[in-house]
Amino acid sequence: MAGVMSSSPLQKSMGPTFKSIHFNARHLIETLLLSGVVYGSFLLLAFLFSRVGIADHLSLAVAHLGGAAALLTCWRFGRWGRARVVSFGAALLLIGTAFRLHAAVDAVVYGTRVENMYRYWAIPISDPVIDLLLKGELITVTGMLLVACSWRLSVGSRVEQFSFLENVRQVPVRVAWLVYISAMMVDVTDKLFGISFGPFSQILSLLFGFGVAAIYFIARVKEQVVRQVVTASLLALPMFILAIGSGMKEEMLFPFIPAAVLYWMGFNNVVARVAAIIMGFVLLAFSQLYVQYVREATWGSAGQLDVSRGELIEGFSDQVDTEQSTDAINSISSRINQTIAHATTTTLADNKGHEPMEVFGPIPASVIPRALWRGKPVLQPGAMHTARILGGHIPLSQITSATAAGFFTEMYLGGWWLGVVLGSIIYGVMLAGAQKWVLRTDSGFSHQALCFITLYWTLRFDENHVVYAYTAIIFTVVFIWMLGAATKAMGLRRTRPVESQIPRRPNII
Repeated sequence: MAGVMSSSPLQKSMGPTFKSIHFNARHLIETLLLSGVVYGSFLLLAFLFSRVGIADHLSLAVAHLGGAAALLTCWRFGRWGRARVVSFGAALLLIGTAFRLHAAVDAVVYGTRVENMYRYWAIPISDPVIDLLLKGELITVTGMLLVACSWRLSVGSRVEQFSFLENVRQVPVRVAWLVYISAMMVDVTDKLFGISFGPFSQILSLLFGFGVAAIYFIARVKEQVVRQVVTASLLALPMFILAIGSGMKEEMLFPFIPAAVLYWMGFNNVVARVAAIIMGFVLLAFSQLYVQYVREATWGSAGQLDVSRGELIEGFSDQVDTEQSTDAINSISSRINQTIAHATTTTLADNKGHEPMEVFGPIPASVIPRALWRGKPVLQPGAMHTARILGGHIPLSQITSATAAGFFTEMYLGGWWLGVVLGSIIYGVMLAGAQKWVLRTDSGFSHQALCFITLYWTLRFDENHVVYAYTAIIFTVVFIWMLGAATKAMGLRRTRPVESQIPRRPNII
């Protein structure tokens, strides 16, 4: 049973207190077994449906509903306390549930989309095709359960401390401003003036994510919700404008996540939240159309933009006038649903062989800074996977698109089921260890910002490549160490004095 830590006057003066919520190996095994039984039941039902003549897209929808039920079951029994929404493990399960529900609806409305696999002659597709789809989803859901549970077990009883919603009062606003301004300076230098930072680009690129996290903590000190949302939106606007020419949807939308979180927390009523969901969907639709417009119409052979931002916006506005809304919805739904990507990667692994060196081999090389290895090759796992599904006969220099392999199915490509199980567990333990180290060294901005950033990681977790996922943890720890050294040298306090109180807000749900 979860106990409550006693709170002395000294503890109260140091900041918020947290429940000690135990989660041991027994809890983990029970949670995984229960989730497995739920998922196995749905998968068996989907398999039987496919064998008695029920349409494949309906069988696939049942499997997706089973994945959602399994992830939600794991979340329900994960013992999260006040970290039940935005801590990494809980968010990963909830976001995974949302994606599975969307995939189920997509299957019912648009079918299995298996025709997208037939476009690639190098992929040996065998009947029944539904089995390929079910296997890819089984690998994905299993891996997601293992990551979430291994992370939850590793953080132990202090899970509530890994929610940035509860700890925001410990963040010094001056440090947040320093990080935001630094992020803007690097972004302007890179995108407007085209100045490269050479071997330091890997580390400095992390400033973007921490700059977005800083937006949340800067806006959060405002007393009124409207002022918080407006402040966060205004601070996000320059980042959005700079990202317009990149053709990268996440760089355009990520800066507005702090405003979205503050809005959702501050307006706790059905009408306001439904309006927010509708607005979010509209923005996602336009961003998806814009990204497709940029990538298909204006990228050169080297993957670089050939026109100015003004010309891009003008051309896109002309295209929107003729764009059919149904096509846009279909495009968005197809882009979000990763079922075919999972099945494609799994099928390649089963028929062409596993590729451990191509999947896991780049990890050691990638952690060596370019400052120490000036001839370090550029890692392109997305382009490599594109070449893989096209038959491997196209040089990487001629490939201008990156194809997602699916995080867990890529680990299957690298090491069969052993790769999935060990890779998922190691990732969860590794991330938890990094977060615990940051909590010990700087419980102020660095810890809270990392908690915020890991929330963002869960939004596109399945689209990440293995090498990027693991090295992101390592480089983030290095960046935080450098940030701590810099703030210490500047004489800035890294933890906010307790007398500076920030009003509490209602729970996010």
